[in-house]
Amino acid sequence: MEITWRGPVPESNYTVGREGERVELIVDHWTVVMFEGAIRRFKDPSSILSAHYVIGQDGRIAQLVSEDDTAYHAGRYDVNLRSIGIEHEAGPAMAPTDALYAASAELHADIAVRHGLDLVVGTTVLPHRAIVPTECPGTLDVDRIVREATEEDDMFTDEDRRMLRRVYDHLEAYEPMVWTTRLQQWLAKAFRSVFPDADLSGPDVQSGQSYKG
Repeated sequence: MEITWRGPVPESNYTVGREGERVELIVDHWTVVMFEGAIRRFKDPSSILSAHYVIGQDGRIAQLVSEDDTAYHAGRYDVNLRSIGIEHEAGPAMAPTDALYAASAELHADIAVRHGLDLVVGTTVLPHRAIVPTECPGTLDVDRIVREATEEDDMFTDEDRRMLRRVYDHLEAYEPMVWTTRLQQWLAKAFRSVFPDADLSGPDVQSGQSYKG
């Protein structure tokens, strides 16, 4: 994931630090305007607005405010102090793209790891409209972002998973020491059948256990 620093925003548009608060949630927005237009708005001293990140239709990510600082994005200062604001290049005439969703999911996952968040819509991930009366983030599917952010990233097919499940369900059968012990016990019984007085007390060099079964 590549993030381009496009800050800083003017002093009127953010607060240095978080007044002792920690990041507890992510607030998602849509820009309505184009990517560069959103950045220009946040760098306008008269707007008194900002966001930590802006994600473009093509998946690029720009950062304008450090996560250590408070961006003005949620419409409530107490929420700003505890949140990271992410703007998405989307609007009524500009539907979110797959590239945008993929980049947003990766950014959400990265933020979650760094701040110890369990990504849950309605708890640690909120659409802007959950905080103040607004249509933002419109048609942006926050559930999809969290779903993609929390999906297991692996190369296994369903058949691979079925085979792995068989191994997990019978893990003892795949343990080498189990088979070594069983073989030793079988050999001990075989020797006794031919040499009843043989000393099979061991110990085995590898396991340190007696050969006696």
